Amino acid sequence: MDSERVGRAVDQALLPIVASLGSWGVVDGHWLPDRDGHPVVWLRTRSEAQRQALSGQVWLLPQVQVTLTRLGVPHEVVWPLRLELTSDEAERRLLAD
Repeated sequence: MDSERVGRAVDQALLPIVASLGSWGVVDGHWLPDRDGHPVVWLRTRSEAQRQALSGQVWLLPQVQVTLTRLGVPHEVVWPLRLELTSDEAERRLLAD
């Protein structure tokens, strides 16, 4: 699967990923490829407390990987996936400094 098709598949998977994590405070998600072209998925919560609570959940990365796989992202792309979390609160604080 070429990188453009992988990108579209990851983009399409972000909406259900964000929706499924809404009760944990997730309000947004996006992805960027790393230096090797593997996707890094970024999820944003409303508060820093929500980010910390979610980051401690052992099921989070597997859930994101399963959703990506079910929506057509190849296993060789999903397996090395990195997941990063941020929060609106932390981003506002960073920009205010």
